[in-house]
Formats: sequence, C-alpha cells, structure tokens
Amino acid sequence: MKYTRTLLIIVFASVAQLFYGQERYTISGEFPDRSLDGEYVFLYEHSALVEEPERMKQAFKDTILVVGNTFHYEGTLNRKPFLASLSCSKGRQFRYNTSFVIEPGDIQLRIVDWGSEGNVSGAPINNDYNAYIIECKKQVDKMLYLMRTKREEEAMKSDARLNASFRDAYIRSTEGRLLFGEKYAQYPDVIRSWLAMYIDPINQTAGDEAILSRFLHVVDLMPEAERDILLAWREYRIELQEYMVKAKALKDSLDAKRPRFIEVVPSHSSSTTEKL
Repeated sequence: MKYTRTLLIIVFASVAQLFYGQERYTISGEFPDRSLDGEYVFLYEHSALVEEPERMKQAFKDTILVVGNTFHYEGTLNRKPFLASLSCSKGRQFRYNTSFVIEPGDIQLRIVDWGSEGNVSGAPINNDYNAYIIECKKQVDKMLYLMRTKREEEAMKSDARLNASFRDAYIRSTEGRLLFGEKYAQYPDVIRSWLAMYIDPINQTAGDEAILSRFLHVVDLMPEAERDILLAWREYRIELQEYMVKAKALKDSLDAKRPRFIEVVPSHSSSTTEKL
C-alpha cells in the first residue's frame, strides 16, 4: 500500500510538472474590410536576430482563417511571452504586417487601415506595447509621411516646424521603447529583436552615445544568459563593422590605382554597294 501511495504521488507530481506554465491565450481581431474573407493569415514569432537563421526558420507558428473581416485563434503558451506578428498578402505588390505580444489572456487586435499597424489590447503586456510602441511609432510614421509628401501648401511652407515635430515624435518613440524595455526585460523574446537594432553599431540609430548607453542598460536588466547572447552578438557586429571599413578602404585604394586606359573606338566607313 505504501508503495502504491508513493507511486501515485510521483505520477501526480509528474502530471503537475507537465502542465506547469501552460497557459491559455486567444487572439481576436478585425481587418478594415472583407477583402481577406475565406483566406488565411500567418502567425510568426518575431524574436530572432539577423544572425540566427535556424531561429528564423522556426518563426512560422500557424495560420488563422479570416471570416468576413474578423479572425479568432486559441493557443497554449508553455514558455515566456514573445513578440509575434500577423502577416498577410494584399495583392502581388503589398504585404501587411502588424506586431503584438503572445501572452496569457485574451489578445484583441483592431486594424483600422492597411497603412499602419493595428492597435492591440486585452492583456497587460500588450496594453503597454500599444501605448509605448505602437502609438508612438504611428506618430513618427505620420510625421514622415507629411515630410515626404508635402501635399498641403501649409506643409510646404513649414519645413522647420515639421522637422521639429518629427524630432519630438521620434524622441517620444525612443523613450517609449526604453520604458517598455526596462519594464519587460525579464521577457527577452519580447524585446530582443528590436532592442538589437538600437545597440547595433552598423545601424545609424545606435550612433547617439547617450541613447546607446540607456539601451545597453536595458540589456543588462535581461536574464544573464540572454544578456550574454545579445552582448556577444554586438561584439560580433563591432568586428564586422571594422572589417567592412577596412574592406572599403582597400577597395578605394585599388580603385585609385586602376590604370586609366584610352579607349579607341574604331571608325567604320559606310559600305557601298555597286549594282551590276
């Protein structure tokens, strides 16, 4: 009897361990119109770095059927939350993507137009992701659009004001990412893909030393193993940048020594025909 009770305890402990950490999540959303009715959209994980091809190969997660202009998906999460994206084709020339976080709870996506990311809500991390990242990014995109098109006469006459507004929107967007990164550094797969962009020496975004140091602080807040991976990746990118600079200097040196040949274009006299 004692052996049986011990065996049952072991079995129950094993079952409990099997299901520990498995939490339910749902994704519900709507598109601006019914153009995708009956088609499938694609769910991807979006946490891989540029130099992680194997991880990129595993990014695809599932397909989701669109009915009318809405979709619904149910899943089980047995790991920490991670950044994801929903992707679909709109004709041959356009592909739409919107990002959000897979986390326990009911995730709601609302896409109001095909030109911007959808708003996300319904779960704690996604509420912050929407406020700190999506909304701030929309403001930056809006200012970029105005600066590029300048369709209105008022915009044509106010470049300085537009530039100042864009700068303010960009600063708010950067601050939003910093706040979000600091708050959710314990979830590396939520922040690592876009955090890498801000610490990448090859990326011009990482040129501001003050901003760079703050993003590196976010890296320091991550779990040790993930922190070390990201820092090692940055060291690799630093060495790659140095190699690219040396390679360019060598090519420029060779180009400067290239012989300047004088090309002689042969003249062809017009042919004449004689009628016999």
